[in-house]
Amino acid sequence: MADLVDIAVPANAQVAVEALGLTANGSVTDGAQVRRISREEAEIAIACLHEYGFPARIVETRPPNGPTVAVGARRAA
Repeated sequence: MADLVDIAVPANAQVAVEALGLTANGSVTDGAQVRRISREEAEIAIACLHEYGFPARIVETRPPNGPTVAVGARRAA
């Protein structure tokens, strides 16, 4: 399974993100995020966004050195 990550970008970069063929979710106050894409695709998108003048960063979707929990799965109590 590929290492999936999110990308955090400012809200004004949403059009640029969509021009790259990605779907961004977010708001004007919180910024936008592209959710659950491969790390390789995220690194390429971030490089393109930086060239367009938009700050962007990768947000890990799982804790470092922690167990991977599937979305919607429940942890044992």
